[in-house]
Amino acid sequence: MRRLGAVVVVGSVVLLAGCAAESSQFVGVTASPSASASVTASPSPSPSSEVEDLSDADLGIVFEDVPTDLTGDEADVYNTVATYQVEYWRTMTTNVASLAFDVLASVDIQAVMERIATNNEADDVSIAGVFRTRVHDVEVEGDLATAAVCDFYQDVTFQDADGPDTPETAGFGEPRSETLTLQRIEDGVWVIGLSESEGTC
Repeated sequence: MRRLGAVVVVGSVVLLAGCAAESSQFVGVTASPSASASVTASPSPSPSSEVEDLSDADLGIVFEDVPTDLTGDEADVYNTVATYQVEYWRTMTTNVASLAFDVLASVDIQAVMERIATNNEADDVSIAGVFRTRVHDVEVEGDLATAAVCDFYQDVTFQDADGPDTPETAGFGEPRSETLTLQRIEDGVWVIGLSESEGTC
């Protein structure tokens, strides 16, 4: 069984308010938006003072170790990153880039998600099962924030035109760590401008 490809994008990402960010690196499996496909995206998170557990059994996503001690801006950042994770997984399982990225992420990240969806569709990739993720180490300084995510694929199923893959043969045998950088824009909305792979977690 061939190893599913990983998309790695390195370039300059500009946060929506216009501040230049560092080089970006976003890792995901390869997936095209279909004009005929209909995907219901999660609503864009609005500022809140409480952390939400966005686990969804129907979608197949489980949030682990959801914090109970975050409030204010930290809770808002957590909820934004959690919503981003939900839409990432929705994109992986449908091969259609979620429309929610239009309000959740920078143009560069939107383009990466479109490319992942396009490549997966072209390669007849099917991803299902249960995706487990943990959002942690949320830090806020003014209108900038970072959060770490740890993604677990051990209960995910992979298949392409050549047949089924295990997480190991698909290249997802170990948990994957990323650091997301966010910026607050108008109306207090947080937007993800940068995603950097940090190896395993």
